[in-house]
Amino acid sequence: MIENPFQLSTGILLVVLFGILSLKMKIVDFSGFLAGLLVGWSIYIFGDWRWFIIILTFHLVAGFFTKYKYKQKRRKGVAEEKGGARAWQNVIANGGVAAFFAFAEGLVPMECFLAGFLGAISTSTADTLATEIGLLYPGKPGLITDLKKSVPPGTSGGVSPLGEVATLLGAGLIGLVAWTSTQTWSLPTILVITLISGFLGCTLDSLIGATIQVKYKCSICGKNTEKRHHCNYPSIYLGGSRAVDNNMVNLLATLFGAFVGVLVLYIF
Repeated sequence: MIENPFQLSTGILLVVLFGILSLKMKIVDFSGFLAGLLVGWSIYIFGDWRWFIIILTFHLVAGFFTKYKYKQKRRKGVAEEKGGARAWQNVIANGGVAAFFAFAEGLVPMECFLAGFLGAISTSTADTLATEIGLLYPGKPGLITDLKKSVPPGTSGGVSPLGEVATLLGAGLIGLVAWTSTQTWSLPTILVITLISGFLGCTLDSLIGATIQVKYKCSICGKNTEKRHHCNYPSIYLGGSRAVDNNMVNLLATLFGAFVGVLVLYIF
């Protein structure tokens, strides 16, 4: 936990500057900017600047790949809304668990909190890259609960070879950044933590998406969607739990990824 006034003020200023940059680049909207300040400050103050670098890596990489070939994704009808700018719900869903583990580290420093933090961030990064890169897969993805069943790109629970590779690349990237910045454990140990937690967390995300996540159909264009409103009109409810939207799935997946990260630390 940072107690030095100069480091504290520097950290607060740094988080604000990256937040404004993200807002200007339309990585987040204004609500996402405010939520990002909360998450970023929590991690910088209660973890430290090394922890902040890790979640900043996720934030920038996720923002880049969300906008990568955005027009192509939009033509497919699977691009994020508002040009890819994330709202506060998405920021909390992807960073809230990590912020909790940073807060816990600030109160009672323990190795398991860093492992949980890495597990949560690895899951968020792996899932975001699996989605944004996987959407560019030229074929149709398969449903994770029945890989022989092809589903349209962007379908919750859909997986593809390209998406699975992206999952490992995202988790591995977090491992490399964590090893470089923290020097807490050896590179093999950190990679084992991030790769396993990121892969399993992302897999759980897909499983929940294919089973209990709420599903709608647009009343205008007829496409399946996760949104209650699509094409500016109310969507038609198809099934799943209305309480389990995409943000809830992300939150549950990162929580599971954090648990796996702690478990892997003590097993290996």
